[in-house]
Amino acid sequence: MGTLKYGTADYEIDDRVLAHLRVVIVQKLRRRESFLLSWDHHAVNGGGRTSLWVTDGVLLAFTFFGSRQANLDRDWLDRMMSASHSVMGLNLEEVPEVPPGEDAAPRSSRRSGSGRGRAAS
Repeated sequence: MGTLKYGTADYEIDDRVLAHLRVVIVQKLRRRESFLLSWDHHAVNGGGRTSLWVTDGVLLAFTFFGSRQANLDRDWLDRMMSASHSVMGLNLEEVPEVPPGEDAAPRSSRRSGSGRGRAAS
């Protein structure tokens, strides 16, 4: 599990999802485009939903737990970019399967320092 730091909050997100999200966020912010980013909290984490309005000027950091970089799925990136332009924004729950040959072993989870927010797929 990696960490997305946005403002003063830390959100745990699977490394593979975070790698794709980083590409989308960087592209959007380079173009000065703000967008809505959302995900559901799984029942084991108490349920609920988080939505962030991602815009420039807010502290943003990506921390990855694993040492290997994830293989990026171009089709998934295209779908994520397209969703980020929509009224509903980008929903992290629409995660494709790990391609054959890519490491799909679950990584151990760790808690974020703030204890807030948790997005895992």
